[in-house]
Amino acid sequence: MRWFRGRRSGSSRKELNNELTHIEARLSSRHEGIAFHVVITATVHSDPPYEMEAAQMTASIRAAVRHAAAEVLRVRDAFDLATVQDVCAAELGRERSLAAKPPVKFSAKVTVGLLAEDRAAVSALLDAQRKQSVADELRRQRTDALAAQLSDPAAVLARWLERNDSDWSKAPEETKTAAIAQRFAQYRPVEHLGVEYALVDAVRQFLSSFPEPSQKRMIHTILAGGMRAMDRPDQAELVEALAEGLEPVAAGGP
Repeated sequence: MRWFRGRRSGSSRKELNNELTHIEARLSSRHEGIAFHVVITATVHSDPPYEMEAAQMTASIRAAVRHAAAEVLRVRDAFDLATVQDVCAAELGRERSLAAKPPVKFSAKVTVGLLAEDRAAVSALLDAQRKQSVADELRRQRTDALAAQLSDPAAVLARWLERNDSDWSKAPEETKTAAIAQRFAQYRPVEHLGVEYALVDAVRQFLSSFPEPSQKRMIHTILAGGMRAMDRPDQAELVEALAEGLEPVAAGGP
């Protein structure tokens, strides 16, 4: 940034603010191809004299508020403008300063919207998401209903007999039918997996919080030691194999 020592700007604070009343930008959202249209008004709070020339000062403030808005908006959904407006306004409303001597302090107000083509893109994206959500929910319902039905060996056999080419003489053995039913009985949707699933997820998050391989190996070693103490040698061997980066051997295998 260029400094103009001994050549102070003669502009008044009102004149500077008049140059900062309408700062427009189109800033990216978290959705590729969809952007927010923002109109920013910046306000200088410091009184003259200013060490920087007026043109450079206003250009620096414009760049600073555009950058601040861009940082907020690039991670935001374009679906809820009211929330995006509040978040962005709160961020730009904070007092900032230019690195001058003395510092030039300023803040800004912002209006966040969408241009016509971006509104159309948001509507299309929402419509696609709704259709996908309906399709996913119907698929989950069919899966849950089928799993509940086939958890009974009699239902498994009945489903086999419903086939057009079914031959009673080739019906599956009772043990095979029971095994199939048992597999369906063990099916649990994610939301019904209970405490064990939540615990596994917590352990996964805990392990991922250690970036170094040596740290992860140490945690694996502690976990394997606990399993051995609880007389679970098969699981301990699996954990130790994972700690060494080896291909684990399934429990009960050769």
